[in-house]
Amino acid sequence: MESGNLLEGDHKRSVLGRAFDILDCFGAETPEQTIAGVCAQTGLPPATVHRMLAHLVDWGAVERASRGRYRLGRRLWRLGWGVPEVRRLRDVARPFLVDLYSATGAPVALWSRDRDHAILSDLICGHQAAGAWQPERRVPLAQGAGGLAMLAHLPLDEMVGERGQQLDDSGDFVLRQQLGDVRRHGYAVSRSSVPADGMLIAAPIFDEDGQVRAAVSVRLLPEPLNAAALARVVLEAALLTSRGLGHRGLGRRGGLHPVRRYA
Repeated sequence: MESGNLLEGDHKRSVLGRAFDILDCFGAETPEQTIAGVCAQTGLPPATVHRMLAHLVDWGAVERASRGRYRLGRRLWRLGWGVPEVRRLRDVARPFLVDLYSATGAPVALWSRDRDHAILSDLICGHQAAGAWQPERRVPLAQGAGGLAMLAHLPLDEMVGERGQQLDDSGDFVLRQQLGDVRRHGYAVSRSSVPADGMLIAAPIFDEDGQVRAAVSVRLLPEPLNAAALARVVLEAALLTSRGLGHRGLGRRGGLHPVRRYA
């Protein structure tokens, strides 16, 4: 009887694993998928993908976008919104994001971590900026200021390189230099290969256990002459958010103050 339960448990885990593999196929760059596309990414046979997509549609995790095409369903969004840690982070960070936007006039973003990617969790910007700048909602940690700000403060065994590999003694030297600069200065900077896209400055947010939890960034266009002065304002917003999450390791900066207007 016990062995039967174990087999049943293994089967359920494999079904859940396949379901999660299918859901992972949908992202910012591929919001819609076909059965053939899901098969190519998961390696599952078409009959299995078709059957599991039908179950996911019935449950509301996936919905049909058009004939033969699927996208994530709104029920997943409702579940994600209800995660206590996600809601707490957004609730604590939002006032400081708004203050930072008021102080800089630049789009402000909140980033959280999903394994080896940075996920856009919140965005504060004016109508003009919203139309002109559409940030990617899922970016590899090593490819943007928000991700670098978090990556630099992860334990060594959790650090990932640009190809999703753990960093070791033979890891990417340039990336190691970047992470060292982030730890030394307290903030990360990334510049687009297209000058018209400007630059991002980001600072990490820590929780009550001292673990990096998120990052806050601003997008600057054109690139400012005194980026270090603006970085201090971004750092201040991150420090205030960290304190709101219960982090207490902030004394070395000599106290916290409301975000001041950047000039």
